[in-house]
Amino acid sequence: FPTDPRFGSRKSHLYSYEGWVLNGLQDKSLAKVGVRLSGKLEISGLSENVYLLKIRSPLFEEYNGIWPRDPFTRSSKITQMVSSCLTRPFKFEYSSGRIGNIYGPEDCPAMCINIVRGILNMMQITIKKSQNVYELQEAGIGGVCHTRYIIQEDRKNSRVSITKTVDQNNCQEKVMKSVGMAYIYPCPVDMMKGRLVKGTAAFSYKLKQSDSGTLITEVVSQQVYQISPLSEPTGVAVMEARQQLTLLEVRSEQGSAPDISMQSYGSLRYHFPSVLPQMPLQLIKTKNPEQRIVETLQHIVLNNQQDFHDDVPYRFLELVQLCRIASADTLESIWRQFSDKPRYRQWLLSAVSATGTTEALKFIKTRIRNDDLNYLQTLLSVSFALHLMKADEHTVPIAADLITSSRIQKNPMLQQVACLGYSSVVNRYCSQTSACPKEALQPIHDLADEAISRGREDKMKLALKCIGNMGEPASIKRILKFLPISSSSASDIPIHVQIDAIMALRKIAWKDPKTVQGYLIQILADQSLPPEVRMMACAVIFETRPALPLITTIANVAMKESNLQVASFVYSHMKALSKSSLPYTYNISSACNIALKLLAPKLDRLSYRYSKVIRIGGYFDNYKVGAAGDVFVMNSPGTMFPSAVISKLMAYSAGSVADLVEVGVRVEGLTDVIMKQNIPFAEYPAYKKIKEIGKALLGWKELPTETPLISAYLKLFGQELAYVNINKEVLHQAMKTVLEPADRNTVMKRIASQIRSGIAGQWTQPVWLGELRYIVPTCTGLPLEYGSYTTALARAALNVDGKITPPLTGDFRPSQFLESTVQIRSDISPSLYLHTVATMGVNTEYFQHAVEIQGKVLTRVPMKFDAKIDMKLKNIKIETNPCHEETEIVVGRHKAFAVSRNIGELGVEKRTSILPEDASSNIVEEPFKPSERASSEGFTMQGADSMPRKDAYSSQEDLRDGTGRKTDKRDICVKLHRLGCQLCFSRRSRDASFLKNTFLHRLIGEHEAKIVLMPVQTDADIDKIQLEIQAGSRAASKIIHVVNSESEEEDESSPYEDIQAKLKKILGIENVFKVANKTRHQKKQPSKKGNTKLTELGTDPNAKNPSSSSSASSTVSSSSSSSAASPDSKKAVGEDENDEVKQARNKDASSKSSSSSGRSSKSSSSKSSSSSKSSSSKSSSSSSSSSSKSSSSSSSRSSSSSSSSSSSSSSSRKSLSHHSHRHHSRHLNGSSSSSSSSSSSSSSSSSSSSSSSSSSSSSSSSSSSSSSSSSSESLSHHSHGHHSGHLEGGSSSSSSDSSSSTYSKIWGDDEIYQYRFKSAHRQEFPKRKLSADRLSSTYPSTRSSRASSQAASRPKFLGDVKTPVLAVFLHGIRNDKKIGGLQLVVYADIDSIRPRMQVFVSNLTDSSKWKLCADASVLNAHKAAAYLKWGRNCKDYKMSAELVTGRFAACPAVQVKLEWPKVPSSVRSIAEWFYKFVPGAAFMLGLSEKTDKNPSRQARVIVALTSPRTCDVVIKLPDMILYEKAMRLPLSLPVGPRIPASELQPPIWNVFAEAPSAVLENLKAYCSISHNKITTFNGVQFNYTMPANCYHILAQDCSSDLKFLVTMRNAEEAVNLKAINIKLGSHEIDMHPVNGRVKLLVDGVESRVRNVSYVSAGASMWIHSEKQGLVLVAPAYGIDKLYFDGYTLRIQVALWMAGKMCGICGKYDAECEQEYRMPNGYLAKDAVSFGHSWILEEKPCTGACKLRRSFVKLEKTVQLAGVESKCYSTEPVLRCMKGCSATKTTPVTVGFHCLPADSATSLTDKQTKFDQKSEDMQDTVDAHIACSCENEDCSA
Repeated sequence: FPTDPRFGSRKSHLYSYEGWVLNGLQDKSLAKVGVRLSGKLEISGLSENVYLLKIRSPLFEEYNGIWPRDPFTRSSKITQMVSSCLTRPFKFEYSSGRIGNIYGPEDCPAMCINIVRGILNMMQITIKKSQNVYELQEAGIGGVCHTRYIIQEDRKNSRVSITKTVDQNNCQEKVMKSVGMAYIYPCPVDMMKGRLVKGTAAFSYKLKQSDSGTLITEVVSQQVYQISPLSEPTGVAVMEARQQLTLLEVRSEQGSAPDISMQSYGSLRYHFPSVLPQMPLQLIKTKNPEQRIVETLQHIVLNNQQDFHDDVPYRFLELVQLCRIASADTLESIWRQFSDKPRYRQWLLSAVSATGTTEALKFIKTRIRNDDLNYLQTLLSVSFALHLMKADEHTVPIAADLITSSRIQKNPMLQQVACLGYSSVVNRYCSQTSACPKEALQPIHDLADEAISRGREDKMKLALKCIGNMGEPASIKRILKFLPISSSSASDIPIHVQIDAIMALRKIAWKDPKTVQGYLIQILADQSLPPEVRMMACAVIFETRPALPLITTIANVAMKESNLQVASFVYSHMKALSKSSLPYTYNISSACNIALKLLAPKLDRLSYRYSKVIRIGGYFDNYKVGAAGDVFVMNSPGTMFPSAVISKLMAYSAGSVADLVEVGVRVEGLTDVIMKQNIPFAEYPAYKKIKEIGKALLGWKELPTETPLISAYLKLFGQELAYVNINKEVLHQAMKTVLEPADRNTVMKRIASQIRSGIAGQWTQPVWLGELRYIVPTCTGLPLEYGSYTTALARAALNVDGKITPPLTGDFRPSQFLESTVQIRSDISPSLYLHTVATMGVNTEYFQHAVEIQGKVLTRVPMKFDAKIDMKLKNIKIETNPCHEETEIVVGRHKAFAVSRNIGELGVEKRTSILPEDASSNIVEEPFKPSERASSEGFTMQGADSMPRKDAYSSQEDLRDGTGRKTDKRDICVKLHRLGCQLCFSRRSRDASFLKNTFLHRLIGEHEAKIVLMPVQTDADIDKIQLEIQAGSRAASKIIHVVNSESEEEDESSPYEDIQAKLKKILGIENVFKVANKTRHQKKQPSKKGNTKLTELGTDPNAKNPSSSSSASSTVSSSSSSSAASPDSKKAVGEDENDEVKQARNKDASSKSSSSSGRSSKSSSSKSSSSSKSSSSKSSSSSSSSSSKSSSSSSSRSSSSSSSSSSSSSSSRKSLSHHSHRHHSRHLNGSSSSSSSSSSSSSSSSSSSSSSSSSSSSSSSSSSSSSSSSSSESLSHHSHGHHSGHLEGGSSSSSSDSSSSTYSKIWGDDEIYQYRFKSAHRQEFPKRKLSADRLSSTYPSTRSSRASSQAASRPKFLGDVKTPVLAVFLHGIRNDKKIGGLQLVVYADIDSIRPRMQVFVSNLTDSSKWKLCADASVLNAHKAAAYLKWGRNCKDYKMSAELVTGRFAACPAVQVKLEWPKVPSSVRSIAEWFYKFVPGAAFMLGLSEKTDKNPSRQARVIVALTSPRTCDVVIKLPDMILYEKAMRLPLSLPVGPRIPASELQPPIWNVFAEAPSAVLENLKAYCSISHNKITTFNGVQFNYTMPANCYHILAQDCSSDLKFLVTMRNAEEAVNLKAINIKLGSHEIDMHPVNGRVKLLVDGVESRVRNVSYVSAGASMWIHSEKQGLVLVAPAYGIDKLYFDGYTLRIQVALWMAGKMCGICGKYDAECEQEYRMPNGYLAKDAVSFGHSWILEEKPCTGACKLRRSFVKLEKTVQLAGVESKCYSTEPVLRCMKGCSATKTTPVTVGFHCLPADSATSLTDKQTKFDQKSEDMQDTVDAHIACSCENEDCSA
């Protein structure tokens, strides 16, 4: 085996050395950039193991060009700068192949030493004597990394070759430096594949063995680092480094020690210079920084006066770079120069804040101490400085000093920003040190201690948020003081502070998850804590990435949970996580998936009223990137509405994860503020009575008032930047400001004066500086730096003048604005400049060689306009200048370069575009060249551009004029001729994606996109562009004004009609509508050619498709149904039946149902749409004949005689049953009609199979009754059944509803799309319709004739009967005084029975007839329709939509139908492009898909409510059906019984108008008591029999207002009758039944019995009769409606009373599991003891209630833990009073507290409070519920 290599101590060795680094993409013919160092090394021995190294004639060469074509070029400047230090001697220790210490001359630059390290690194070699292949962790220049050796020997020549490979991704101590990545966390499941930067190195050694030892003759090293920004395997940028060391000669001479003093520079390990090199965007001379800063500042300020100069980001970064090296004194002197020039100050402050050095922080501290900055500047500079600061041991104490300065302590907002900023500094500092020093945490800990000792909530909040930002486990002790686990005092701390304390644990959990999980699980499991606190604990636990055991524990907690808010939150959180696909949640999501199986799925069905977690996220595996957004919605138990919403967004990329942004809002007690009424409830007598009653109840307390609070916070990258806390005081202050007159109100005064004087000024502010750097050494000793630098600058210049008439007086109120006219002249130009550069390359203080990709986006929105707003006349007029010059609104540019710079040639940089101009063009665009044309030198290209091409590899200059690769260009312009403007979007791009289609190759190249506003040439110059909006009654006069200015002729006819005619001319209406309103005779109708009459709103006789809007979704004109009806079908058997007939006939021909039977029937939709005339005649015959054909084909010999059965079989679609060969042959007696409802159609099987199965059956009369249609649902696979039934007369009311209502229960019945939607209209007016349908063969409209007859009486043009409500004009006002532009007029008829709205947009120019007409109306209670037409006179294109309510498979449903008979090709192409995504999107959303031919050019969406919380959705598109069963709805919708049309109120469209209020009503809860059944507000039902004569508290306001109390008892009269008493405000109201009526007493005064109506003075309350009983309404008190008729009581309370109720009706807080809550707040064991606890006791002898609550002793003695014990109840039980005996009892379950039998305690002891004792056991005892009293003790 070889011995260790060594250099002879008496010899000198001469080696040649070459090392280079190249950066770029792997592909050939793209630019690369790099540097090469070559020279000779002389190594001579000084003493044992110490050698001298001299570098002779070092030479630096640069590379910047197309690889591999261009050569390296010699760089004398770099050589000159670097050789001065490289040519000096160095010493190193070397023994047994290892390099020891390295010595060099003093003050040698770090870069030189590192180059020497790179050279010596090649000689580092570890040889094991016993092995040829081995692995170890070996030290090298890049740290201690995993290294593998292979040794091969050549014994003959005594040579050894060794290969050594180093894995740079697997290092114990990797040398690297990162800046700006403190908030990016590596992922726990990080795989090698996930990393962005990967590297490896290979060394091959040749050793020669001789007698004197082993000598290194040659070393070649290669190193590769690759970065793939999106983890694409081929889209990578590569750094390649290579070194070669070759032995030239060995001389026998000993080295002499150099005579200069040397110092040790440590080992081989790479050392970063103390100050990082400059940002690799530019090289700046750093001598005399003060002068340079002044120059740069002047350059920035002078060039950015009007707009951003193009190089401002570079200049700003230069300023930052200079400030980094400037001392504090330099900064001070510059400040003195510029402190009186606000613009200079602004830029200087921004730059200093962004530098992040100790000096900068000291500078800002001095500014604050000297009071040099105003409030806003202080705020910005403190927050920027702290968040962008470099955190190290020098800066932390200065930052700590800053936050304690008095100026900052004084102002709460400044203190907040400073403390949060400081804690972020600590977080960054501690993330890079192993132990966090106590001194750093101390300022924040002191803040927390002080807050607790003083009990100040605002300080507690701040301290906790800061602790959360620091994220240090050392703070846990402090946090626990605020949590209700350990400290008893914490229960007094407000809930919102406790929540903040839990959130403070989130970051700590990254460092110490186990401890945090331990505390949080205690909080989550403790049911006595407030639910909001527990939910927050749950949210944080899941962020700590718990393992399966802990998740199972959480599931176990949720399983036993009685609080549904918490249970719902835990469940939905686990469910959301279990679906997550991000790699870092793999473990937790699979654990949640398992644990979910423990939980009941009922939790899944909880509605939006319970807290939820919504998680949306996605992960793209091929790019290794993903994002997840979480929304936590936490409802407070009191209100229905969320009390806290937290939403956060996380990004995952390449094995690391970052919290991007998080926003949280929390609201408490706001309902009280909103519903605050100035009613003095506490002064009403009822208040005192209720309070007295409360004292009689055991342990009852009113609810504490919630303190109103709104708080919100914002976090970026997991660090809280700011929060706002609005409490009671702030709210009151705000209310006061708004309400009081202005003279007392300084704010309003200031605003008013500001408006009068105008606002002018400009403001420029750098808003963001993001710097990310990652530096690793290469094997050559030069550093490789990846960096990304983003600057964002915002600028706004404004000049606004305002004038208000009448002028504002001193005491004006805001309401005065509504009466005034406001004139504003404004010139505002905001702009934003975003500049970002990504670099990769070598960056040292002397030179930079890097690949640079830079992008910039500049947005400007200049707004210059004059506006006049007249509030009284409802008129707004805005004028602006037309486009005179090109204005670039958005410009984005993006380019990739190879850049070389060095400090010797400042300002000269060499840039090469990475994608050369002559890069081979896209292969697709290359022409084919025949061989005789092609020559080796130059050849002409075929085609138009027959320019001779130069030789492909010519010099750099020649490249420029090669034909080059075509750039991809796109220009789209929208011209607005009338306004003299055009908006253009242009795009140019050229990239390398033709080489490889990856993201990185797309980035390489040049891209440019911009949106520009350009002038257009118009025939006359446009002076101004004017937009005028006129609402209200004056709109008509405006239009008429325009009309008059247009028309030349005048007429003496009445002005109204004249105007109207002109209006129509202007709007171009008369040839869209033929006015049906013939009563008004029109003298003059302007004649237009081709006056087509439109008989119907929707149907144009010339249109190809006569089926514009059918009320049942039929596409064949309903004429078919009339003719298909057999003559006797008029004998309607029953309404239900009849609408089925109808339904069966108006089957959607489009379904091609008949064609499915093997022969295509002629009435299929393809033909029906071909012509309207033919369809009416053909379909009449065909639908009867063809359908009978289809049925006959289905059973060849069965003679199904009745033709009307045809309709059923024709509708038989592809059925579900796979082979259910069934026969439906029907014989129908009397028209009783095709019972085939829509459901039967789904069942009859595909005809071909059924015919084959039993062709010979001749069941001629066997007519299948409804049984067949329902049984067909059973889906038996092979049930060959013949259903025969015989129908007489009208027996078959086989209502489709009944048969298909079972559909949802059957397993295989996915095919919901086979059901039919039935419009409600069809079901309600069947009789009238049949006769009317006779007409429809000549009247090609499928709208029911009823509607059409009404339509005939409606005006086609609303302008005939209404004045317009809104007119808008957009004009270009030209010099020739002609008006050009657009006009929009809106007519609305909202108040009528059928509301309707029409909109017309017309072009006011003479030539153009372009118009747009839109109409929307509600036709009847079940239908609304709208259409849009546009083009020449609204004729060219059309789209229409209708919305119909009805039923779908027996469920209430709504159908929306959209048709587009004619649309422009551009719209169609966009739609087609969009349509490609539909199947994919449907798949992602979980919809099922089925290909099906539906009618072309129309789409339908049917939504059917299958239950209040689920719906079925069917979407029918032209060639596919998408459907989904049982989709969950977020809120339950009211599904009530259908109201027959006869009962609908006069505005018959109220179905549409009242839908929202119906949903709202549905949210309100009601409590009802009927007989002995009680339903609480939360919907819990139980039975409870009331003890005789005792009043029970049913419902009571338990808030501190005590607004009302409702009590009830059994009435004496009869068993089921009740009497109630209501205490409310200043009234006491009794209602009790007398002789079958309810008698009303108000304050003891009897009111009349019939038609009661009573209205209270004071706060509103009224009582009136309704049906058999009385209704009390008192909205101010929170009672929406109370109905009582002697038997039943029903109370509905207002939404804002949620959570504030108590009594037998419950708390109204949605907590169904905790319904039996007794007055003392504990839960009762059963319904009976719950009811008893709310009984009102009365005084003995005087009151009728003879029952008392008392503690009882258990009759029997009990053995408890082996001790004989006597037990006393911990809850009181009802017993009769003294002297009374029980006549009736009922068992109740009670808890007992037991004592040893010999203890002295007894029931009479007053001091033993049994209700506060522990519960040892449960037992049932008898409670008395009726008493008889002979000798009652009245003294008791």
